[in-house]
Amino acid sequence: MRNMEPPKGMKSVARVWYDTDTDTLVAAEEGEDMRHIGRVFICKDYLAGNRDAVVFRSGAGGQAGCVAAAGDYVFTGGWKERGRIWVNRMSDGSEVGVLEPGTTVGGVENTGWIDILAGITAHQRDNGEYLIFVEEDYKAKVLMYRWRP
Repeated sequence: MRNMEPPKGMKSVARVWYDTDTDTLVAAEEGEDMRHIGRVFICKDYLAGNRDAVVFRSGAGGQAGCVAAAGDYVFTGGWKERGRIWVNRMSDGSEVGVLEPGTTVGGVENTGWIDILAGITAHQRDNGEYLIFVEEDYKAKVLMYRWRP
C-alpha cells in the first residue's frame, strides 16, 4: 500500500476515480458525513506530481453522494435527487446540465434515491456517446442514460 497526498486544498478523501491513460485523478471530499460528498477535485498529471486541481460542487448540493467520470465529463448524483445526474466539464468544472429520468421509466416521481456510495458508473463509447448507469432501488431498476454532447 502507498499513501499519496491529495490535491491541494482537499480536507478528506471520500471517493476516488483515476484514469491511467490521461493521469487524471477525480476525488470527492467528504461532505456532512461519509455518505455525502462535498467538493469535487479534478487533478490532471497527478502521478507526474501535479496537485493543483479544478474544484467544483455538485448541483445536488448537500445531498451529493456519488461521483463517476468518463472522457471529458464528471457525473454526480445525490441521495434524495431521484435519479438526477449533474454533468460537469473535466477541463474547468463548469456545469453542463442535468440528466433526468424520462417518461419511459415513469419520470422523477417513479424513481428512488441513489443511496449507495458508488451509485453511478459512466463510460464513453468510441462514437463519442456516453453511457451513464445509475443505481435506483425504488422500483428495482438501473437507469441508463445515453448522452451525446
